[in-house]
Amino acid sequence: MKPGIYKPLLWVLGLAAGIGACKKMDDIGPLENNSTPPAPVSNGKVENLKGEARITYTLPGDEDLLYVKAVYEIRPGVKREAKASFYTNNLLVDGFKDTSETVVSLYAVNRSEVASDPYKVTVKPLMPAYLSSFDSLKVAATFGGINIQTVNPDAKPLSIIVLLKDQFGQWAQYGAVYSSLKAINQSLRGMDTTKKSFAFYIRDQFQNQSDTLFAELAPLFETLIPKSGFSEYLLPGDLPVNAYGRQMRHLWDGVYSGWGSAICSYETITDTTNGVWFTFDMGVTAQLSRFTWWHYPDPRYFENASMKVYELWGTNNPSPGGGWAGWTKLAECRETKPSGLPYGTENSDDVAAGKAGSGWEIPITAPPVRYIRVRHRYNWSGLRQTLTGCEISIYGKPL
Repeated sequence: MKPGIYKPLLWVLGLAAGIGACKKMDDIGPLENNSTPPAPVSNGKVENLKGEARITYTLPGDEDLLYVKAVYEIRPGVKREAKASFYTNNLLVDGFKDTSETVVSLYAVNRSEVASDPYKVTVKPLMPAYLSSFDSLKVAATFGGINIQTVNPDAKPLSIIVLLKDQFGQWAQYGAVYSSLKAINQSLRGMDTTKKSFAFYIRDQFQNQSDTLFAELAPLFETLIPKSGFSEYLLPGDLPVNAYGRQMRHLWDGVYSGWGSAICSYETITDTTNGVWFTFDMGVTAQLSRFTWWHYPDPRYFENASMKVYELWGTNNPSPGGGWAGWTKLAECRETKPSGLPYGTENSDDVAAGKAGSGWEIPITAPPVRYIRVRHRYNWSGLRQTLTGCEISIYGKPL
């Protein structure tokens, strides 16, 4: 027989099979076709939480039950749904605007997406995070801008929106602080010293919005302390940072990466209980506002000899013997890896943070100082006496 004789027949059969497959794809829907609604859930119990509520219930005995759905309003006109599979007997409803009583309708849904009659429960959430955080919101003028502080005990994601009134009396968004920290303390900078009209409100992830706090604030003068006046000020007990030919002057040479612009210590010190430190002179006395530290990637940021826990201290009268009398702690710094990845790995967030440097606030109540001491507690590898770094920038108001 000649194989070619059967090609037209095979082509027709293949076309028919393809058409049938397309038809089946178009008809996809629930795998089952049970139009009988399941029985509703029963015995609903409510645990009211901050901005949310957990509802526990008894499932119906229907064999083809798929999930339970809650339908409710988080604020007038805005509906939200929550679902839980038939493997559990509770679900969480969240996103509520305030502590008002709200009716939640629970539906048992079968595998054919047919819902039961509603079973209704009433929830009365506790105060949500964005409202309690607004109650504790504090704003103040700071160097070069404004400082924003509030508490967020449950670490909920919050947005603190900052509005600025322009010369025509119109409000426009100037910036925002996005945080889920338990203690939020951030500053917005880049402003001149003229008094300005600000407005602040807090928004949560569900677009609920607090009242507005208004404030007239005049940012304080701030500038980069000129690095041309910086010089090493070696005192007894100081840690040399000159391993492998490095020099302390590399810390203020304006080069923010690279081994040729790093400081380094690989000293062997037996008593490191109180950490190790080095000292330098800024050349001017200044009311300091903040500083930024740039790490040397060794070979990546946030590992090996890069400082993980360290402090900045200042004084106007350093003890010739190298003691700590008269020194004031200006900042305590604890580095965190943005990505949260295991030690020895990094992603683009880590690299971006490393290149940007680690910025730290100095309290406005700190005294003016001239001499700076960096006190190293331990690095990312856990050692206390070994450290590297590339650059430091210090900001404030020279006196």
